[in-house]
Amino acid sequence: MAYLTKNAAKELLRQSAFSGIPGEMFADIIPGGCSDYSLAISTGRRAGEPIARESGVTLFADPAKVELFKSIEINYQESLAGGGFYLTGDTINVCACGNCFSFK
Repeated sequence: MAYLTKNAAKELLRQSAFSGIPGEMFADIIPGGCSDYSLAISTGRRAGEPIARESGVTLFADPAKVELFKSIEINYQESLAGGGFYLTGDTINVCACGNCFSFK
């Protein structure tokens, strides 16, 4: 399972409440970005399987991609220029942007 930090969960909960589906978000690993893959997060659960729960929000992913999220930590950081999700983990090499990565 993936790990959501409290900051990431707070932002996901805010986004899910704004979209009308409180507490449910969907994460996807898609090809591209400044590395091999990037993280895309959208509202709802779709036909997903839960991969992380924290502070009232559940993050879902495509059942075929659940193993890819293993040991990945999803965090959120705000700055004067805006905010964004970024990744860390033992199974990935993260690009400087923090959102794009390749698998080790």
